[in-house]
Amino acid sequence: MTQPNQGVSRQPRLVAAGLVLGLVLLSSGPSLSGVQAQQARAPGAAAPAGLETIQIRPNVYVIFGAGSNITVHLGEDGVILVDAGTAALAPQVVTAVKALTSQPIRLIVNTSADADHVTGNEIVSAAGREVNPDAFSEDPHATVLAHENVMLRMSTPSGTDTLFPTALWPSETYTARVRSMYLNNEAVLVHRQVGAHSDGDSVVLFRKADVIATGDILDLRHFPVIDAAQGGSIQGELDALNRLLELTVQAMPLVLKPGRTLLVPGHGRVSDYAELVEYRDMVYIIRDRIQDMVKKGMTLDQVKAVRPTLDYDGRYGVESGAKFVEAVYKILSEKK
Repeated sequence: MTQPNQGVSRQPRLVAAGLVLGLVLLSSGPSLSGVQAQQARAPGAAAPAGLETIQIRPNVYVIFGAGSNITVHLGEDGVILVDAGTAALAPQVVTAVKALTSQPIRLIVNTSADADHVTGNEIVSAAGREVNPDAFSEDPHATVLAHENVMLRMSTPSGTDTLFPTALWPSETYTARVRSMYLNNEAVLVHRQVGAHSDGDSVVLFRKADVIATGDILDLRHFPVIDAAQGGSIQGELDALNRLLELTVQAMPLVLKPGRTLLVPGHGRVSDYAELVEYRDMVYIIRDRIQDMVKKGMTLDQVKAVRPTLDYDGRYGVESGAKFVEAVYKILSEKK
């Protein structure tokens, strides 16, 4: 497993890399947040109120503000979406997609069973047609693909019904380490990363476009959200971040050129390798701090009083840090 860089020698290199990246972005003229040099508002696409559509590749867009970020891949076979957002905003998502293309939505990939990623499934899929035949429905609709654990979570009994209505369930599931397909003249690889944020995590790699939709494994707005009740774990989160680093190509050695892998998180801004590696190292550092405290027999209140996230709170948030510490402490304590 890849470990974080040790010692202080890493810091000057990161600072230098940051200065180079900053000069590149400044030299590229007006820009947006994230990997600004490669993003532009969708030409001629008037996004519905509350949503914003950003173009990050010639045929790849991101819809922001739909509950979760939605990656949109366009091509001759139709539209591929990563996640569907919330039910309340699903009609606006359909409108935003139609503003980009007249092609139907063919495939929706759910990156987890979180409500802000899946409750838009019914409305958004109804605006398309399946890429694979659905033996359980005769109505035209886009194929909804997710890891099998997403289906298990959504179909969990709750009172007299299930946790989610059947109309929201995936129409197709997978369990393999990678589910690969070829659509829109593009290799699309859905990677299983279960046990990170939850037990149903998937990341989606568009190989030719060099874009990865990460789901909630990566969110640069705050510390990782590890839902232990839904099968998440700190080791799974680290494994997932390391796997993302293996799939992500940085802007080297020609740093003045815009080429690099773009990462679309479940929430927050589009990012790249440099931000991912710093985020991964941060998770390792805080995990190790808490692990040492657990070994010393410290209670949760004592660990919180030490504030192991203090040097990162300004970037990722104090409240988010407190929740992260509590989640990691409980996981490591139970493991001990």
